[in-house]
Amino acid sequence: MNYEGKVTRQGQITLPKKIRMRYSIKEGDRITCIDLGDHIVIVPRSTDPLKTLLSMKIKTKDTIQEIKRKINQMAMEEAGKNSA
Repeated sequence: MNYEGKVTRQGQITLPKKIRMRYSIKEGDRITCIDLGDHIVIVPRSTDPLKTLLSMKIKTKDTIQEIKRKINQMAMEEAGKNSA
């Protein structure tokens, strides 16, 4: 799913309500912006990062670079679907 937000003159971002509700993001919560080169990923910051990391069920032997390449590829494919 794709959602659009808005950037103000001061660079503030408004996250859509559906996204805030889905990820339990409340006023004052912190987020992390990850620069992947040609796009960014915004993720909520966890109050317990170790617990979050341990709860992830990631089964891959791919390198970080390969994971980034796959993410970029999927994003480009999704962007192509949405522009058609």
